[in-house]
Amino acid sequence: MNIFLMGGWMMWPLALISIMSAAIIIERALFYFSFSFPGGNFTALLEEAAAGDAAPLSGEMAKTPLLSRYAAILAGGGDNLEAMLRVEGESVLKKLEARLSLLSVLARLAPLMGLLGTVFGMISTFSEIAGASTGVNMSQLAGGIWQALITTAAGLCIAIPALFCLHLFQKRAADAAEALAEAANVVLSLRKGG
Repeated sequence: MNIFLMGGWMMWPLALISIMSAAIIIERALFYFSFSFPGGNFTALLEEAAAGDAAPLSGEMAKTPLLSRYAAILAGGGDNLEAMLRVEGESVLKKLEARLSLLSVLARLAPLMGLLGTVFGMISTFSEIAGASTGVNMSQLAGGIWQALITTAAGLCIAIPALFCLHLFQKRAADAAEALAEAANVVLSLRKGG
């Protein structure tokens, strides 16, 4: 707590950003852990669907609550199958990408706020040195710079894991989007061919 207080008032907004980032990362990690699509057997299911049997693909997707409506549309068909798949796919992707834009903003904001805290700390340090009637005390100068750099370190410690997790989550969402598109294309090609 002593280092936190030594970092100055900018540590409080950084703490808020840290808590928000951690909450989003935990929530999204739990969400993606429960979302197992596409599974390891997805390619085999696609091949079965391309051969004319889309039921196993729809059945596998129906096991995931988020994809149950998508799977029902794949299995059921209808006049506007392509439009229905697109609308439901966009709904699924919206849920997959929820809060990722906020995590992106927080990950980019943290180092900037840390740098701003450092600038404020340096301004404070140099103003004290400028106002000193005696010569420059090197330990005072070093202590002030050390204190000012705490916020930069804190900002980077928040941003690095947040950006890493953001990349993992975006990759997972992109993989799911690609798999949904592949499944829809296979089923649509079967319907048009049949």
